[in-house]
Amino acid sequence: MSRIAAGCKSPLVLGMALSVVALIQATHRASQGRNALLKWGPTIDRFGQDLPIYGVGAEGYPTLPLSLCLLSPFHSAGEFWGPLLWATFQICLAWWLVTRALSLVGARQPSIPDWGVWLVVLLSFRTLMSDIQHGNLNLAVGALVAAAAWSWSRKCEGAAGLWLGIGAVLKVTPALGLVFLLWRRSLRGTLGMALGVTVGLALPALWVGWESNLELDRAWWHQMVEPYLRGRELTLLQTEHINQSLLGVMARYLTDSVAIPARPPGVPADISIHILALAPGSFRRWHLAACALTVAFFLWCLRRREGVRDGRRVLGEFSMLALAMLFLSERSWKHHYVLLAFPIAFLVAQACAPRGSRRTRLIATVGIVASALLHGATGSAFLGGHGSNLAEAYGAYLVGAFVLYLAVGFGLRSMSPHETEAADRPLTDPP
Repeated sequence: MSRIAAGCKSPLVLGMALSVVALIQATHRASQGRNALLKWGPTIDRFGQDLPIYGVGAEGYPTLPLSLCLLSPFHSAGEFWGPLLWATFQICLAWWLVTRALSLVGARQPSIPDWGVWLVVLLSFRTLMSDIQHGNLNLAVGALVAAAAWSWSRKCEGAAGLWLGIGAVLKVTPALGLVFLLWRRSLRGTLGMALGVTVGLALPALWVGWESNLELDRAWWHQMVEPYLRGRELTLLQTEHINQSLLGVMARYLTDSVAIPARPPGVPADISIHILALAPGSFRRWHLAACALTVAFFLWCLRRREGVRDGRRVLGEFSMLALAMLFLSERSWKHHYVLLAFPIAFLVAQACAPRGSRRTRLIATVGIVASALLHGATGSAFLGGHGSNLAEAYGAYLVGAFVLYLAVGFGLRSMSPHETEAADRPLTDPP
């Protein structure tokens, strides 16, 4: 017990220090007007006045009205206190994600070294801090997915589906959780997800009324989903280097599109990296095939029969779910990858498992190192501003996430259907 307490002390101090840094950075960014809460302030005002919010302006508000219900209390606190309180709330969500990952993996067991906790915190911090600075909804969505994983590990399948359903209303990507629940043949989970979607869609009606809420849902569908299903024309929003989704990276390679827009004097002309110039229809087929392969690999790694449901296995499965959500999204910026702590924690446990095979430990170690290097390449501190932009254009961040995806997948496949966390504990108890 004394060893556990001593091991937790250092990461706790580190976490508090990183939280203070994140809060300072977020407040500074908000003071410059670069904060999503401030950016969408006029939209929140229009929502409160029962005015149209979709199809308004050049970009259009991208998510359903439930997100405005979440942001409204913080917006009403003012231009200084609103972003400050929102950043504080996001910091709490960030540590909820990290602590759930460590709890699921069993970090309190002596077989998980102290450096493993540090590694999980440090490798996931950059993305977490970036989303706190931007003030987006990704941490709220990630927290709901983490809550679903926690509930699923405790066999509360209805609650797991409920959290995924609410997350799917905040942002569409958690809807992929329905594939997981159906593959697992979880009736309670599927019904829970249906309830979560229903509650998430209905809640804004308390603010604007049922008829107005239904009209807003229709307007959102026409703005966001319908064009995507029809195969909307690719624009800079999809092809710019900051987009680290499958769609964005493939579009930069396979279509004659702009990867890095001109920003004189540093970037005097548009930069394109394409190796093919496919027609829209051909590109769409390639993209759909890549998405199908991604989901197929996910399901292959899940196994049809679940076997023993322990925290580590659940962590691996929800790690793949979280990454696949971002791969399949139309737009995934780097700070959308807020659940990186999940796959990193899983692979750290795999690398340290005393009874794991040498091959399993090697794959986990290679996955951690390769993803850290690729993700680091997209930071200006390593390659400079232009070099990091080029790394993003070539999809370094997506490739790093795919390395994690493959490593976690093979790690799951290496686990016996009847393996439990006890199998990874030391052969003898520590003194």
